[in-house]
Amino acid sequence: MAFDWGTAVPGHGNRIAAIGQNVYDNAVEALQSAEDAADFAQDAADQLVLVQTAANGAFAAANYKGDWVGLSGALAVPATVTHLGRLWYLKSNLANVASQTPALGSTYWGEVSRNDFTVLPCPAGSTNAADRGMYRMTAATSVLVLPAAPFHGMVVAAVNVSGTLTPYIQRNGKTICGDAEDYVMNQLGWQIVLQYDSTSGDWLRVSGFTAFTPFSTNQPFNQANNWTGAQNFAGGLTLNGSPIIETGTNANGTFTKFADGALHMTAVASLNMTTLAGLTQTFPYAFVGDRPWVGFCGIAAQAGQENLRNCVAICGANNWLIRTEVTVAGVTAYPIKLMAIGRWA
Repeated sequence: MAFDWGTAVPGHGNRIAAIGQNVYDNAVEALQSAEDAADFAQDAADQLVLVQTAANGAFAAANYKGDWVGLSGALAVPATVTHLGRLWYLKSNLANVASQTPALGSTYWGEVSRNDFTVLPCPAGSTNAADRGMYRMTAATSVLVLPAAPFHGMVVAAVNVSGTLTPYIQRNGKTICGDAEDYVMNQLGWQIVLQYDSTSGDWLRVSGFTAFTPFSTNQPFNQANNWTGAQNFAGGLTLNGSPIIETGTNANGTFTKFADGALHMTAVASLNMTTLAGLTQTFPYAFVGDRPWVGFCGIAAQAGQENLRNCVAICGANNWLIRTEVTVAGVTAYPIKLMAIGRWA
């Protein structure tokens, strides 16, 4: 028995060695397969977006029922419809499809995912904005008009490629980024994407799509406004539609309006000192609020200047009133300078 067992051992050893070699070969092959799988993993991830897009398209095509406006009666899942240029899928059965309008946040409808924009022109003049339009503002007078009655979730984009700082987005009754003002595209290369929120009535800026592409020496919004003499603004700067600094001259004198609301004005007049009636001179620009400070002085090197001590300056409702307390014979036309300081806003 010992002899039979001993003579069989060499054959078993060979078989065990063969099994070991086979395991080793399989391990090498498995390692190579793992490396190949790692190489293809990124390709698979890249294809996932395309697969999802194709799946959405296949789902929509297989269950498309038509435009929602023309549908009526019961509608069961699965079903897709179009409405306001978008594709919607039904999440729950409806006894009457007309009773539930497709919209973002709806219990019954969801939008088939979509991230594309249609590039559209916005030349000189007014252009009405459409959903998912990317408007290229190519002229100094380009105006993109937002709809007066946008639907919840509507998306509009614009970019300033005009070479000027004057194209703007007209809010058309709604607010833009919380402001009841039109949105001026006052940076070259500025791109913004807005989405309408029906709850707040506001066009909100979409993060991740709004961007600034700097041109030349123009400053982005997040940098200091270091204006130079070459960066002038045609027509002057405005604050809520009003000039923040302005000067003007008319028949009644000269005025200067400042950004903080201060208003300064001057005039030259001729005072007759032979009568107590004095001189009434209308302001060149109307003040607001409390009556302004007023004053006067004689023009240098004029005969009779010492007689000004007999005069006082009074502010009327809309005028200077320079009165003499004592008449001075023979001084019928004494030239004086008038000054008033108050507020325009």
